[in-house]
Amino acid sequence: MASKEIIRQHLAQSSTINLDVTPVPKGDEARKMKIMEHLRKSQDQKR
Repeated sequence: MASKEIIRQHLAQSSTINLDVTPVPKGDEARKMKIMEHLRKSQDQKR
């Protein structure tokens, strides 16, 4: 898990990038996004 400091730096760097044109995330970031998407879908199905 990345430390809060690293996350803060990353957010500061990426905050200038338009979120609609972010490049395809690689590695851990992509895995986290897939997991979050999966969790969201499974939570929607339970309702």
